[in-house]
Amino acid sequence: MLLPTSRKQLIHIVQTCLLAVLFFGLPVWADTSPAITINGGSETLRDNVRQYLTIAEEPCSAPEWRLKSLLVDGETEIEQAAQAVGYYQIKFTTKLTQERECWQLTIQLTPGEQVKVTDIKIVINGEGANDRAFKQLQENPEIHVGDTLNHGLYENLKNRITNLASTRGYFDGRFEATRITVNTIENTAAIELVYETEMRYRIGEIRMQHNILDEKFLGRFLNIKTGDYYDADKLLELKTLYNASNYFAVATAAPDIQHLHDHTIDVDVQLEERKRYAWSVGAGAATDTGPRLLLGFEDRYINDAGHSVTADFSTSNIKKTGEVAYSIPMARPTYEFVKIYTGFDKEDTDTSYSSKNTFGVSYTNYLKSRWLQTYAVNLENESSRIADEDFQSHLLIPSVTLSRTKTDGDLAYPLTGWSVMAKLSGSPKSIGSDVSFEQFYLRAKYIYPLSKGRLLLRTELGLTEVGDKDRLPVSVRYFGGGSNSVRGYDYKSLGPTELNKKTEKYEVVGGNNLLTTSLEYDYQFKPSWAAAAFVDVGNAADDFNWDVKRGVGLGLRFISPIGPIRLDVAYGLDPTSVDKTNGINKAAGWNFNISMGPDL
Repeated sequence: MLLPTSRKQLIHIVQTCLLAVLFFGLPVWADTSPAITINGGSETLRDNVRQYLTIAEEPCSAPEWRLKSLLVDGETEIEQAAQAVGYYQIKFTTKLTQERECWQLTIQLTPGEQVKVTDIKIVINGEGANDRAFKQLQENPEIHVGDTLNHGLYENLKNRITNLASTRGYFDGRFEATRITVNTIENTAAIELVYETEMRYRIGEIRMQHNILDEKFLGRFLNIKTGDYYDADKLLELKTLYNASNYFAVATAAPDIQHLHDHTIDVDVQLEERKRYAWSVGAGAATDTGPRLLLGFEDRYINDAGHSVTADFSTSNIKKTGEVAYSIPMARPTYEFVKIYTGFDKEDTDTSYSSKNTFGVSYTNYLKSRWLQTYAVNLENESSRIADEDFQSHLLIPSVTLSRTKTDGDLAYPLTGWSVMAKLSGSPKSIGSDVSFEQFYLRAKYIYPLSKGRLLLRTELGLTEVGDKDRLPVSVRYFGGGSNSVRGYDYKSLGPTELNKKTEKYEVVGGNNLLTTSLEYDYQFKPSWAAAAFVDVGNAADDFNWDVKRGVGLGLRFISPIGPIRLDVAYGLDPTSVDKTNGINKAAGWNFNISMGPDL
Protein backbone atom coordinates (compact mmCIF):
# COMPACT_ATOMS: atom_id res chain seq x y z
CA MET A 1 0.00 0.00 0.00
CA LEU A 2 1.31 3.42 -1.00
CA LEU A 3 0.82 6.39 1.28
CA PRO A 4 1.08 10.05 0.30
CA THR A 5 4.51 11.40 1.01
CA SER A 6 3.35 14.94 1.69
CA ARG A 7 0.38 17.01 2.87
CA LYS A 8 0.08 18.49 -0.62
CA GLN A 9 -0.38 15.04 -2.16
CA LEU A 10 -3.01 14.16 0.46
CA ILE A 11 -5.03 17.29 -0.36
CA HIS A 12 -4.83 16.47 -4.09
CA ILE A 13 -6.16 12.92 -3.51
CA VAL A 14 -9.06 14.21 -1.36
CA GLN A 15 -10.03 16.80 -4.02
CA THR A 16 -9.97 14.15 -6.74
CA CYS A 17 -12.21 11.84 -4.69
CA LEU A 18 -14.71 14.60 -3.98
CA LEU A 19 -14.93 15.52 -7.66
CA ALA A 20 -15.50 11.88 -8.57
CA VAL A 21 -18.28 11.56 -5.98
CA LEU A 22 -19.95 14.75 -7.23
CA PHE A 23 -19.69 13.72 -10.89
CA PHE A 24 -20.95 10.15 -10.53
CA GLY A 25 -23.46 10.99 -7.82
CA LEU A 26 -25.35 13.76 -9.63
CA PRO A 27 -27.54 11.50 -11.80
CA VAL A 28 -28.66 9.59 -8.71
CA TRP A 29 -29.50 12.76 -6.77
CA ALA A 30 -31.39 14.21 -9.71
CA ASP A 31 -33.69 11.16 -9.75
CA THR A 32 -34.43 11.15 -6.02
CA SER A 33 -36.78 14.04 -5.30
CA PRO A 34 -40.36 14.29 -4.02
CA ALA A 35 -43.13 14.38 -6.64
CA ILE A 36 -46.74 15.53 -6.18
CA THR A 37 -49.08 14.52 -9.00
CA ILE A 38 -52.54 16.14 -9.07
CA ASN A 39 -55.21 14.87 -11.47
CA GLY A 40 -58.72 16.14 -12.22
CA GLY A 41 -60.28 19.61 -12.16
CA SER A 42 -59.10 22.76 -13.89
CA GLU A 43 -55.53 23.97 -14.08
CA THR A 44 -56.41 26.86 -11.75
CA LEU A 45 -57.74 24.44 -9.15
CA ARG A 46 -54.72 22.12 -9.40
CA ASP A 47 -52.26 25.01 -9.10
CA ASN A 48 -54.10 26.40 -6.05
CA VAL A 49 -54.10 23.01 -4.31
CA ARG A 50 -50.36 22.64 -4.92
CA GLN A 51 -49.66 26.06 -3.42
CA TYR A 52 -51.68 25.30 -0.28
CA LEU A 53 -49.96 21.96 0.55
CA THR A 54 -47.49 22.18 3.44
CA ILE A 55 -46.18 18.68 2.70
CA ALA A 56 -44.72 19.97 -0.58
CA GLU A 57 -41.87 21.56 1.41
CA GLU A 58 -40.69 18.24 2.91
CA PRO A 59 -37.44 16.59 1.68
CA CYS A 60 -36.92 12.93 0.76
CA SER A 61 -35.44 12.26 4.17
CA ALA A 62 -38.68 13.18 6.00
CA PRO A 63 -39.81 10.24 8.22
CA GLU A 64 -43.01 8.41 7.28
CA TRP A 65 -44.84 9.38 10.47
CA ARG A 66 -44.29 13.09 9.73
CA LEU A 67 -45.50 12.75 6.13
CA LYS A 68 -48.68 10.99 7.25
CA SER A 69 -49.30 13.64 9.88
CA LEU A 70 -48.88 16.42 7.31
CA LEU A 71 -51.15 14.56 4.90
CA VAL A 72 -53.95 14.69 7.50
CA ASP A 73 -53.53 18.45 7.58
CA GLY A 74 -53.22 18.36 3.79
CA GLU A 75 -56.81 17.16 3.44
CA THR A 76 -57.98 20.36 5.13
CA GLU A 77 -55.60 22.37 2.94
CA ILE A 78 -57.06 20.79 -0.21
CA GLU A 79 -60.57 21.78 0.88
CA GLN A 80 -59.44 25.32 1.65
CA ALA A 81 -57.64 25.61 -1.69
CA ALA A 82 -60.74 24.39 -3.54
CA GLN A 83 -63.09 26.72 -1.67
CA ALA A 84 -60.81 29.67 -2.43
CA VAL A 85 -61.68 29.30 -6.13
CA GLY A 86 -65.34 28.39 -5.59
CA TYR A 87 -65.38 24.57 -5.25
CA TYR A 88 -67.32 23.77 -2.06
CA GLN A 89 -68.42 20.25 -3.13
CA ILE A 90 -64.98 18.83 -3.87
CA LYS A 91 -64.13 15.19 -3.31
CA PHE A 92 -60.64 13.74 -3.50
CA THR A 93 -58.37 10.78 -2.75
CA THR A 94 -54.70 10.80 -1.75
CA LYS A 95 -52.04 8.10 -2.12
CA LEU A 96 -48.60 8.33 -0.44
CA THR A 97 -45.88 5.96 -1.71
CA GLN A 98 -42.09 5.52 -1.59
CA GLU A 99 -40.18 5.31 -4.87
CA ARG A 100 -36.43 5.58 -5.56
CA GLU A 101 -35.76 6.30 -1.89
CA CYS A 102 -38.13 9.31 -1.89
CA TRP A 103 -41.82 9.85 -1.17
CA GLN A 104 -44.42 10.43 -3.91
CA LEU A 105 -47.94 11.80 -3.49
CA THR A 106 -50.84 11.34 -5.93
CA ILE A 107 -54.05 13.35 -5.52
CA GLN A 108 -57.20 12.66 -7.54
CA LEU A 109 -59.72 15.54 -7.56
CA THR A 110 -63.46 15.41 -8.29
CA PRO A 111 -64.29 19.13 -8.01
CA GLY A 112 -68.07 19.22 -8.39
CA GLU A 113 -70.01 22.36 -9.33
CA GLN A 114 -68.55 25.82 -8.62
CA VAL A 115 -70.35 28.28 -6.38
CA LYS A 116 -71.79 31.33 -8.20
CA VAL A 117 -72.19 34.85 -6.82
CA THR A 118 -75.90 35.71 -6.68
CA ASP A 119 -75.74 38.93 -4.66
CA ILE A 120 -73.08 41.57 -3.98
CA LYS A 121 -73.65 44.47 -1.61
CA ILE A 122 -71.10 47.26 -1.05
CA VAL A 123 -72.14 49.96 1.42
CA ILE A 124 -70.04 53.09 2.04
CA ASN A 125 -70.94 55.16 5.08
CA GLY A 126 -69.59 58.46 6.34
CA GLU A 127 -68.34 61.35 4.20
CA GLY A 128 -67.14 58.88 1.55
CA ALA A 129 -70.74 57.95 0.73
CA ASN A 130 -70.90 60.93 -1.64
CA ASP A 131 -67.34 60.62 -2.94
CA ARG A 132 -67.29 60.07 -6.70
CA ALA A 133 -64.33 57.69 -6.43
CA PHE A 134 -66.22 55.34 -4.11
CA LYS A 135 -69.29 55.53 -6.32
CA GLN A 136 -67.19 54.41 -9.28
CA LEU A 137 -65.87 51.48 -7.26
CA GLN A 138 -69.40 50.48 -6.30
CA GLU A 139 -70.43 50.61 -9.95
CA ASN A 140 -67.49 48.48 -11.05
CA PRO A 141 -66.36 46.21 -8.18
CA GLU A 142 -64.79 43.70 -10.63
CA ILE A 143 -67.01 41.00 -9.07
CA HIS A 144 -70.44 40.65 -10.62
CA VAL A 145 -73.58 38.61 -10.12
CA GLY A 146 -73.16 35.36 -12.04
CA ASP A 147 -69.38 35.20 -11.57
CA THR A 148 -67.71 32.18 -10.01
CA LEU A 149 -66.87 32.80 -6.35
CA ASN A 150 -63.16 33.57 -5.99
CA HIS A 151 -61.83 34.46 -2.54
CA GLY A 152 -58.73 36.05 -4.09
CA LEU A 153 -60.86 38.55 -6.00
CA TYR A 154 -62.90 39.14 -2.83
CA GLU A 155 -59.71 40.00 -0.89
CA ASN A 156 -58.58 42.24 -3.76
CA LEU A 157 -61.90 44.11 -3.55
CA LYS A 158 -61.42 44.68 0.18
CA ASN A 159 -57.89 45.97 -0.49
CA ARG A 160 -59.20 48.31 -3.20
CA ILE A 161 -61.62 49.83 -0.70
CA THR A 162 -58.99 50.36 2.01
CA ASN A 163 -56.42 51.66 -0.49
CA LEU A 164 -58.95 54.07 -1.96
CA ALA A 165 -59.82 55.32 1.50
CA SER A 166 -56.14 55.96 2.23
CA THR A 167 -55.58 57.61 -1.16
CA ARG A 168 -58.58 59.93 -0.70
CA GLY A 169 -57.76 60.93 2.88
CA TYR A 170 -60.16 58.78 4.95
CA PHE A 171 -57.46 57.79 7.41
CA ASP A 172 -59.90 56.74 10.14
CA GLY A 173 -61.86 54.40 7.86
CA ARG A 174 -62.68 50.80 8.85
CA PHE A 175 -64.83 47.85 7.81
CA GLU A 176 -67.98 47.34 9.84
CA ALA A 177 -68.90 44.12 8.02
CA THR A 178 -67.03 41.73 5.70
CA ARG A 179 -68.78 38.48 4.98
CA ILE A 180 -69.41 35.85 2.32
CA THR A 181 -72.51 33.72 2.90
CA VAL A 182 -72.31 30.43 0.98
CA ASN A 183 -75.29 28.14 0.39
CA THR A 184 -73.66 24.77 -0.30
CA ILE A 185 -76.98 23.16 -1.21
CA GLU A 186 -77.75 25.65 -4.02
CA ASN A 187 -74.06 26.47 -4.72
CA THR A 188 -74.68 30.21 -4.32
CA ALA A 189 -72.83 32.98 -2.49
CA ALA A 190 -73.77 36.46 -1.25
CA ILE A 191 -71.06 39.06 -0.62
CA GLU A 192 -71.53 41.94 1.82
CA LEU A 193 -69.02 44.69 2.56
CA VAL A 194 -69.82 47.68 4.78
CA TYR A 195 -67.14 50.37 5.14
CA GLU A 196 -67.26 53.40 7.45
CA THR A 197 -65.04 56.18 6.07
CA GLU A 198 -65.50 58.72 8.93
CA MET A 199 -64.39 62.28 8.05
CA ARG A 200 -62.11 63.06 5.15
CA TYR A 201 -58.84 64.78 6.08
CA ARG A 202 -57.80 68.10 4.59
CA ILE A 203 -54.39 69.50 3.66
CA GLY A 204 -52.70 71.28 6.56
CA GLU A 205 -49.33 73.03 6.31
CA ILE A 206 -47.31 72.66 3.09
CA ARG A 207 -43.65 72.61 4.15
CA MET A 208 -41.03 73.15 1.42
CA GLN A 209 -37.31 72.40 1.56
CA HIS A 210 -35.32 73.95 -1.30
CA ASN A 211 -32.16 75.92 -2.08
CA ILE A 212 -32.17 77.67 -5.44
CA LEU A 213 -35.48 79.34 -6.30
CA ASP A 214 -37.87 81.82 -4.77
CA GLU A 215 -40.65 80.20 -2.73
CA LYS A 216 -43.29 82.35 -4.40
CA PHE A 217 -42.12 81.04 -7.76
CA LEU A 218 -42.15 77.44 -6.48
CA GLY A 219 -45.69 78.05 -5.29
CA ARG A 220 -46.80 78.40 -8.92
CA PHE A 221 -46.29 74.63 -9.31
CA LEU A 222 -48.64 73.80 -6.44
CA ASN A 223 -51.83 72.03 -7.43
CA ILE A 224 -52.95 71.89 -3.78
CA LYS A 225 -53.46 74.44 -1.03
CA THR A 226 -54.13 74.42 2.68
CA GLY A 227 -57.74 73.44 3.32
CA ASP A 228 -58.12 71.26 0.23
CA TYR A 229 -59.29 67.68 0.66
CA TYR A 230 -56.35 65.29 0.74
CA ASP A 231 -55.77 63.33 -2.48
CA ALA A 232 -52.65 61.16 -2.96
CA ASP A 233 -53.00 61.42 -6.73
CA LYS A 234 -52.61 65.20 -6.44
CA LEU A 235 -49.33 64.72 -4.57
CA LEU A 236 -48.09 62.37 -7.27
CA GLU A 237 -49.00 64.95 -9.89
CA LEU A 238 -47.19 67.66 -7.90
CA LYS A 239 -44.06 65.52 -7.76
CA THR A 240 -44.28 65.03 -11.53
CA LEU A 241 -44.64 68.78 -12.11
CA TYR A 242 -41.47 69.57 -10.16
CA ASN A 243 -39.49 66.74 -11.78
CA ALA A 244 -40.56 67.86 -15.27
CA SER A 245 -39.50 71.45 -14.66
CA ASN A 246 -35.79 70.91 -15.47
CA TYR A 247 -34.79 72.59 -12.20
CA PHE A 248 -34.67 69.57 -9.90
CA ALA A 249 -32.84 66.24 -9.92
CA VAL A 250 -35.16 64.75 -7.29
CA ALA A 251 -38.53 66.01 -6.05
CA THR A 252 -40.78 64.42 -3.44
CA ALA A 253 -44.18 65.39 -2.04
CA ALA A 254 -45.12 63.21 0.92
CA PRO A 255 -47.87 63.36 3.58
CA ASP A 256 -46.85 63.39 7.24
CA ILE A 257 -48.90 60.33 8.21
CA GLN A 258 -47.28 60.08 11.65
CA HIS A 259 -48.64 63.41 12.85
CA LEU A 260 -52.32 63.61 11.95
CA HIS A 261 -54.16 66.36 13.81
CA ASP A 262 -57.62 67.91 13.80
CA HIS A 263 -58.53 65.97 10.67
CA THR A 264 -55.71 67.65 8.76
CA ILE A 265 -52.47 66.26 7.36
CA ASP A 266 -49.32 68.23 6.63
CA VAL A 267 -47.36 67.76 3.39
CA ASP A 268 -43.57 67.84 3.05
CA VAL A 269 -42.12 68.91 -0.33
CA GLN A 270 -38.38 68.30 -0.75
CA LEU A 271 -36.57 69.64 -3.82
CA GLU A 272 -33.01 68.70 -4.72
CA GLU A 273 -31.64 71.00 -7.42
CA ARG A 274 -29.99 69.90 -10.65
CA LYS A 275 -26.59 71.28 -11.61
CA ARG A 276 -27.00 74.81 -12.87
CA TYR A 277 -24.87 74.47 -16.01
CA ALA A 278 -24.98 71.72 -18.62
CA TRP A 279 -22.90 71.18 -21.76
CA SER A 280 -23.66 68.71 -24.53
CA VAL A 281 -21.72 67.45 -27.54
CA GLY A 282 -23.22 65.16 -30.15
CA ALA A 283 -22.63 63.81 -33.61
CA GLY A 284 -24.84 62.42 -36.32
CA ALA A 285 -24.89 61.51 -39.95
CA ALA A 286 -27.34 61.50 -42.82
CA THR A 287 -26.84 61.22 -46.53
CA ASP A 288 -29.03 64.31 -46.95
CA THR A 289 -26.73 66.60 -45.01
CA GLY A 290 -23.59 64.53 -44.39
CA PRO A 291 -21.79 64.25 -41.01
CA ARG A 292 -23.23 66.57 -38.38
CA LEU A 293 -21.75 68.05 -35.20
CA LEU A 294 -23.98 69.38 -32.42
CA LEU A 295 -22.99 71.58 -29.48
CA GLY A 296 -25.24 72.76 -26.67
CA PHE A 297 -25.14 74.82 -23.49
CA GLU A 298 -27.79 75.37 -20.83
CA ASP A 299 -28.04 77.62 -17.79
CA ARG A 300 -31.05 76.10 -16.03
CA TYR A 301 -31.71 78.88 -13.52
CA ILE A 302 -30.01 82.23 -14.00
CA ASN A 303 -32.11 83.78 -11.22
CA ASP A 304 -34.48 82.74 -8.43
CA ALA A 305 -37.48 83.38 -10.71
CA GLY A 306 -36.58 80.32 -12.79
CA HIS A 307 -35.43 82.07 -15.96
CA SER A 308 -33.12 79.97 -18.16
CA VAL A 309 -30.85 80.28 -21.19
CA THR A 310 -30.03 77.71 -23.88
CA ALA A 311 -27.60 77.86 -26.79
CA ASP A 312 -27.47 75.28 -29.58
CA PHE A 313 -25.26 75.00 -32.64
CA SER A 314 -25.07 72.37 -35.38
CA THR A 315 -22.98 72.15 -38.52
CA SER A 316 -22.86 69.81 -41.51
CA ASN A 317 -21.69 69.89 -45.10
CA ILE A 318 -24.70 71.79 -46.40
CA LYS A 319 -26.45 73.18 -43.31
CA LYS A 320 -25.41 75.26 -40.31
CA THR A 321 -27.78 76.45 -37.57
CA GLY A 322 -27.45 78.26 -34.27
CA GLU A 323 -29.86 79.65 -31.68
CA VAL A 324 -29.70 81.36 -28.31
CA ALA A 325 -32.97 81.40 -26.34
CA TYR A 326 -34.04 83.05 -23.09
CA SER A 327 -37.04 81.36 -21.41
CA ILE A 328 -39.37 82.90 -18.83
CA PRO A 329 -41.77 80.54 -17.00
CA MET A 330 -45.32 81.81 -16.59
CA ALA A 331 -48.23 80.99 -14.26
CA ARG A 332 -47.88 77.22 -14.85
CA PRO A 333 -44.08 76.96 -15.09
CA THR A 334 -43.94 73.36 -16.36
CA TYR A 335 -46.51 73.93 -19.08
CA GLU A 336 -46.42 77.63 -19.91
CA PHE A 337 -43.49 79.85 -20.84
CA VAL A 338 -42.37 82.77 -23.00
CA LYS A 339 -39.22 82.44 -25.07
CA ILE A 340 -37.11 85.21 -26.64
CA TYR A 341 -34.64 83.90 -29.19
CA THR A 342 -32.24 84.79 -31.96
CA GLY A 343 -30.40 82.59 -34.41
CA PHE A 344 -29.15 81.87 -37.90
CA ASP A 345 -29.80 79.15 -40.48
CA LYS A 346 -27.59 78.65 -43.54
CA GLU A 347 -28.19 76.00 -46.19
CA ASP A 348 -26.40 75.47 -49.49
CA THR A 349 -27.76 72.65 -51.69
CA ASP A 350 -27.50 71.75 -55.35
CA THR A 351 -30.80 73.55 -55.96
CA SER A 352 -30.69 76.66 -53.76
CA TYR A 353 -28.88 78.82 -51.21
CA SER A 354 -30.34 80.45 -48.10
CA SER A 355 -28.82 82.46 -45.28
CA LYS A 356 -31.38 83.55 -42.70
CA ASN A 357 -31.08 85.51 -39.46
CA THR A 358 -34.01 85.37 -37.04
CA PHE A 359 -35.15 87.28 -34.01
CA GLY A 360 -38.39 86.20 -32.38
CA VAL A 361 -40.60 85.75 -29.37
CA SER A 362 -43.01 82.89 -28.64
CA TYR A 363 -45.58 81.87 -26.06
CA THR A 364 -46.06 78.13 -25.46
CA ASN A 365 -48.91 76.58 -23.50
CA TYR A 366 -49.49 72.88 -22.81
CA LEU A 367 -53.27 72.52 -22.84
CA LYS A 368 -55.30 70.22 -20.60
CA SER A 369 -56.29 68.35 -23.75
CA ARG A 370 -52.55 67.45 -24.05
CA TRP A 371 -52.03 69.56 -27.17
CA LEU A 372 -49.01 71.86 -27.24
CA GLN A 373 -49.94 75.33 -28.47
CA THR A 374 -47.35 77.90 -29.55
CA TYR A 375 -47.88 81.49 -30.73
CA ALA A 376 -44.82 83.18 -32.25
CA VAL A 377 -43.70 86.29 -34.11
CA ASN A 378 -40.43 86.13 -36.08
CA LEU A 379 -38.47 88.92 -37.70
CA GLU A 380 -36.45 87.27 -40.49
CA ASN A 381 -33.80 88.68 -42.83
CA GLU A 382 -32.83 86.24 -45.56
CA SER A 383 -30.47 86.15 -48.50
CA SER A 384 -31.65 83.67 -51.14
CA ARG A 385 -30.37 82.32 -54.41
CA ILE A 386 -32.72 80.48 -56.77
CA ALA A 387 -31.49 79.44 -60.23
CA ASP A 388 -29.48 82.49 -61.39
CA GLU A 389 -31.26 85.07 -59.18
CA ASP A 390 -30.05 86.48 -55.87
CA PHE A 391 -32.39 88.56 -53.69
CA GLN A 392 -32.94 89.78 -50.14
CA SER A 393 -36.13 89.54 -48.10
CA HIS A 394 -37.27 91.12 -44.85
CA LEU A 395 -40.28 89.40 -43.27
CA LEU A 396 -42.33 89.76 -40.11
CA ILE A 397 -44.03 86.37 -39.66
CA PRO A 398 -46.68 85.69 -36.98
CA SER A 399 -47.61 82.00 -36.56
CA VAL A 400 -49.60 79.57 -34.44
CA THR A 401 -48.66 75.90 -34.03
CA LEU A 402 -50.55 72.96 -32.54
CA SER A 403 -48.89 69.61 -31.90
CA ARG A 404 -49.41 66.40 -30.00
CA THR A 405 -47.69 63.01 -29.73
CA LYS A 406 -49.17 59.86 -28.23
CA THR A 407 -47.29 56.55 -27.97
CA ASP A 408 -47.37 53.25 -26.12
CA GLY A 409 -44.56 54.56 -23.91
CA ASP A 410 -41.65 52.99 -25.81
CA LEU A 411 -39.70 56.00 -27.04
CA ALA A 412 -37.02 53.92 -28.75
CA TYR A 413 -39.32 51.72 -30.88
CA PRO A 414 -43.06 52.28 -30.37
CA LEU A 415 -45.44 49.66 -31.75
CA THR A 416 -48.44 51.97 -31.64
CA GLY A 417 -48.89 55.73 -31.55
CA TRP A 418 -49.35 58.90 -33.56
CA SER A 419 -48.15 62.48 -33.84
CA VAL A 420 -49.62 65.57 -35.48
CA MET A 421 -48.15 69.03 -36.02
CA ALA A 422 -50.07 71.82 -37.75
CA LYS A 423 -48.77 75.33 -38.32
CA LEU A 424 -50.46 78.43 -39.73
CA SER A 425 -48.24 81.41 -40.59
CA GLY A 426 -48.12 84.48 -42.82
CA SER A 427 -46.36 87.73 -43.59
CA PRO A 428 -48.50 90.65 -44.82
CA LYS A 429 -46.87 93.66 -46.44
CA SER A 430 -49.09 95.85 -44.30
CA ILE A 431 -46.83 95.21 -41.29
CA GLY A 432 -43.58 95.83 -43.16
CA SER A 433 -42.77 92.59 -44.98
CA ASP A 434 -41.29 92.61 -48.50
CA VAL A 435 -43.77 90.00 -49.72
CA SER A 436 -47.23 88.93 -48.57
CA PHE A 437 -48.05 85.25 -48.13
CA GLU A 438 -50.16 82.90 -46.04
CA GLN A 439 -48.99 79.35 -45.37
CA PHE A 440 -50.38 76.18 -43.82
CA TYR A 441 -48.25 73.14 -42.99
CA LEU A 442 -49.36 69.75 -41.63
CA ARG A 443 -47.26 66.73 -40.70
CA ALA A 444 -48.86 63.53 -39.41
CA LYS A 445 -47.44 60.11 -38.50
CA TYR A 446 -49.18 56.93 -37.41
CA ILE A 447 -47.81 53.59 -36.16
CA TYR A 448 -49.92 50.45 -35.96
CA PRO A 449 -48.90 46.90 -34.91
CA LEU A 450 -49.38 44.37 -37.69
CA SER A 451 -48.58 40.65 -37.48
CA LYS A 452 -45.00 40.39 -36.15
CA GLY A 453 -44.10 43.93 -37.08
CA ARG A 454 -45.56 47.40 -37.41
CA LEU A 455 -47.03 49.63 -40.10
CA LEU A 456 -45.83 53.25 -40.38
CA LEU A 457 -47.84 55.89 -42.23
CA ARG A 458 -46.51 59.41 -42.83
CA THR A 459 -47.86 62.41 -44.71
CA GLU A 460 -46.90 66.05 -45.27
CA LEU A 461 -49.12 68.77 -46.66
CA GLY A 462 -48.06 72.34 -47.36
CA LEU A 463 -50.17 75.10 -48.89
CA THR A 464 -49.07 78.65 -49.74
CA GLU A 465 -51.07 81.61 -50.98
CA VAL A 466 -48.69 84.24 -52.40
CA GLY A 467 -49.00 87.09 -54.88
CA ASP A 468 -45.40 87.21 -56.12
CA LYS A 469 -43.77 83.78 -55.81
CA ASP A 470 -40.52 85.03 -57.34
CA ARG A 471 -39.88 87.13 -54.19
CA LEU A 472 -40.64 84.22 -51.83
CA PRO A 473 -37.44 83.33 -49.90
CA VAL A 474 -36.03 79.81 -50.02
CA SER A 475 -36.86 79.03 -46.37
CA VAL A 476 -40.62 79.23 -46.97
CA ARG A 477 -40.68 77.37 -50.30
CA TYR A 478 -41.47 73.68 -50.44
CA PHE A 479 -39.14 71.02 -51.84
CA GLY A 480 -39.44 67.24 -52.03
CA GLY A 481 -36.90 64.43 -51.83
CA GLY A 482 -34.64 63.06 -49.11
CA SER A 483 -34.74 60.67 -46.17
CA ASN A 484 -37.79 62.36 -44.56
CA SER A 485 -39.63 62.95 -47.80
CA VAL A 486 -39.68 60.86 -50.99
CA ARG A 487 -36.80 58.42 -50.67
CA GLY A 488 -35.13 57.47 -53.94
CA TYR A 489 -34.51 61.15 -54.74
CA ASP A 490 -31.81 63.51 -53.50
CA TYR A 491 -32.45 66.04 -50.74
CA LYS A 492 -34.63 68.90 -52.05
CA SER A 493 -34.30 67.67 -55.63
CA LEU A 494 -38.06 67.65 -56.35
CA GLY A 495 -40.28 70.59 -57.24
CA PRO A 496 -41.02 73.09 -60.00
CA THR A 497 -38.05 74.04 -62.22
CA GLU A 498 -36.81 77.23 -63.92
CA LEU A 499 -34.13 77.86 -66.51
CA ASN A 500 -30.81 79.07 -65.13
CA LYS A 501 -29.69 81.49 -67.82
CA LYS A 502 -26.07 81.26 -66.72
CA THR A 503 -25.83 77.46 -66.97
CA GLU A 504 -28.66 77.07 -69.51
CA LYS A 505 -30.05 74.23 -67.41
CA TYR A 506 -33.37 73.84 -65.68
CA GLU A 507 -33.00 73.83 -61.89
CA VAL A 508 -35.42 73.05 -59.04
CA VAL A 509 -36.70 76.29 -57.49
CA GLY A 510 -39.28 74.95 -55.02
CA GLY A 511 -43.03 75.30 -55.01
CA ASN A 512 -45.97 76.90 -53.25
CA ASN A 513 -47.48 73.57 -52.26
CA LEU A 514 -46.29 70.19 -51.02
CA LEU A 515 -47.87 66.74 -50.75
CA THR A 516 -45.96 63.60 -49.78
CA THR A 517 -47.02 60.35 -48.21
CA SER A 518 -45.24 57.17 -47.17
CA LEU A 519 -46.20 53.59 -46.31
CA GLU A 520 -43.64 51.39 -44.53
CA TYR A 521 -43.67 47.96 -42.91
CA ASP A 522 -41.03 47.03 -40.32
CA TYR A 523 -40.35 43.45 -39.24
CA GLN A 524 -38.40 43.13 -35.97
CA PHE A 525 -36.37 39.94 -36.42
CA LYS A 526 -34.14 40.53 -33.37
CA PRO A 527 -34.59 42.66 -30.22
CA SER A 528 -32.38 45.44 -31.61
CA TRP A 529 -32.85 44.91 -35.34
CA ALA A 530 -35.69 45.29 -37.82
CA ALA A 531 -36.02 45.05 -41.60
CA ALA A 532 -38.17 47.51 -43.56
CA ALA A 533 -39.91 47.78 -46.91
CA PHE A 534 -41.46 51.06 -48.04
CA VAL A 535 -43.03 53.11 -50.81
CA ASP A 536 -43.02 56.93 -50.89
CA VAL A 537 -44.93 59.23 -53.23
CA GLY A 538 -45.27 63.00 -53.60
CA ASN A 539 -43.78 66.23 -54.91
CA ALA A 540 -43.82 70.01 -54.58
CA ALA A 541 -45.83 72.15 -57.02
CA ASP A 542 -47.01 75.69 -57.70
CA ASP A 543 -50.62 74.51 -58.05
CA PHE A 544 -52.60 71.37 -57.26
CA ASN A 545 -51.45 69.38 -60.29
CA TRP A 546 -48.65 67.51 -58.56
CA ASP A 547 -46.22 65.66 -60.84
CA VAL A 548 -46.16 62.72 -58.42
CA LYS A 549 -42.81 60.96 -57.97
CA ARG A 550 -42.59 57.44 -56.59
CA GLY A 551 -39.81 55.80 -54.64
CA VAL A 552 -39.57 52.23 -53.31
CA GLY A 553 -36.94 50.51 -51.24
CA LEU A 554 -35.71 48.29 -48.45
CA GLY A 555 -34.15 49.27 -45.15
CA LEU A 556 -32.47 48.09 -41.98
CA ARG A 557 -33.22 49.52 -38.52
CA PHE A 558 -30.94 49.43 -35.48
CA ILE A 559 -33.04 50.17 -32.39
CA SER A 560 -31.00 52.47 -30.13
CA PRO A 561 -32.10 54.25 -26.91
CA ILE A 562 -32.54 57.53 -28.83
CA GLY A 563 -34.64 55.89 -31.54
CA PRO A 564 -33.96 53.86 -34.67
CA ILE A 565 -30.86 54.37 -36.79
CA ARG A 566 -32.15 53.85 -40.33
CA LEU A 567 -30.27 52.62 -43.38
CA ASP A 568 -32.39 52.75 -46.55
CA VAL A 569 -31.71 51.78 -50.14
CA ALA A 570 -34.37 53.36 -52.37
CA TYR A 571 -35.06 53.54 -56.08
CA GLY A 572 -36.85 56.42 -57.77
CA LEU A 573 -39.35 55.04 -60.26
CA ASP A 574 -39.97 58.31 -62.14
CA PRO A 575 -37.65 60.75 -63.96
CA THR A 576 -36.70 63.71 -61.79
CA SER A 577 -37.11 66.30 -64.52
CA VAL A 578 -37.27 66.95 -68.23
CA ASP A 579 -34.30 68.64 -69.88
CA LYS A 580 -36.33 71.11 -71.94
CA THR A 581 -33.36 71.86 -74.19
CA ASN A 582 -33.28 68.44 -75.82
CA GLY A 583 -36.37 66.73 -74.34
CA ILE A 584 -34.45 63.93 -72.58
CA ASN A 585 -35.87 62.54 -69.29
CA LYS A 586 -33.34 62.32 -66.47
CA ALA A 587 -33.73 59.03 -64.58
CA ALA A 588 -33.88 59.07 -60.79
CA GLY A 589 -32.01 55.81 -60.11
CA TRP A 590 -30.74 54.49 -56.79
CA ASN A 591 -30.40 56.51 -53.60
CA PHE A 592 -28.87 55.56 -50.24
CA ASN A 593 -30.14 57.22 -47.02
CA ILE A 594 -28.94 57.18 -43.41
CA SER A 595 -31.00 58.89 -40.71
CA MET A 596 -31.62 58.62 -36.99
CA GLY A 597 -34.00 59.83 -34.31
CA PRO A 598 -37.46 59.06 -32.87
CA ASP A 599 -40.20 57.70 -35.14
CA LEU A 600 -42.83 60.11 -33.74
